[in-house]
Amino acid sequence: MASVDGVDFAIYRYLSPDGAARFWGGRRVIDPRVGARDIATQVGASETAVRSRLRSLRERGYLADSAVWPNPSLFGVTLQVVEVPVTEVGASRALLDDLALVDGVTFARDVLDERDRTVQVYFVADTPAAVARRRGLLARLTSASASALRGPRPYFVPPASREPSPLDWRLIEAVRRTPDASLRELSATLQISLKTTGTRYRNLLDAGAIWWTHGSRSTELPLALLTALLRKGADPDPVAAQVASDTPNWIPIASNGLGLDPGVPRTEFAGLLLADSPAAVETAAQQLLDRRGVERVRRTFALGSRIYPGWFDEQLARGTPRAK
Repeated sequence: MASVDGVDFAIYRYLSPDGAARFWGGRRVIDPRVGARDIATQVGASETAVRSRLRSLRERGYLADSAVWPNPSLFGVTLQVVEVPVTEVGASRALLDDLALVDGVTFARDVLDERDRTVQVYFVADTPAAVARRRGLLARLTSASASALRGPRPYFVPPASREPSPLDWRLIEAVRRTPDASLRELSATLQISLKTTGTRYRNLLDAGAIWWTHGSRSTELPLALLTALLRKGADPDPVAAQVASDTPNWIPIASNGLGLDPGVPRTEFAGLLLADSPAAVETAAQQLLDRRGVERVRRTFALGSRIYPGWFDEQLARGTPRAK
């Protein structure tokens, strides 16, 4: 697979309209309304060049397919994350396979940082008892003791700002089945006007009721997550803004992009870099550490991930949201 260069990376960044990454309990959130013309304006390239690069990224598997996720808040559940230590060769692959057996698990990511290697498991739950039960199941699936698991901790996702109507739920089901369908195709599937389809589609996106990510067949870009932990009393916003301005090929993580509760004062900020050059990652980490107010920098590398759509598919098949 051909390597990713700075132009590819810049185009990948602006698949979000503001160029800031969000990971709402899984892969990076993208906006399907962002087109090649919008990206070209941001990166200073021609629309033709951007279209060519996007086509190349698709052909190389980085944008192979899409997935649509309903907001967990629509089902009356919260998202939780548990970190499972990986201590044996092959353990992470076996765990990623076994997680399909745990009801409520939606996503898992195998990561390596300065401390150790873990699998971050994301799951939904509606009560404290359900959280405890799923944590217990995760402990049974691993060779680690229950006390070795880190968490669960709540993973904040901005709640949907409006309740979908019955027709909205039909649209959610349609785009979940065919994430890359055009509005005209969705209109024909639902047998409603193109204007109504477009309006409801935009309203659902604006309300945060649904979001798009790269799908299960898409290969993730080789990225490193750099997290800067600040000294007590330091304001992360001006430091983060300066880093975003000064650091080449840096994708800032939005303040609501890593599952942190916005009601709690932030003591950190983070960004993504291409991880295909360890020296470049190390240089960027050292430059972050040299910033005034930064106390420590943590580097995290993604080794693999898995999507588990079963829980949401079952809820939609039961018609639960329509009955509310």
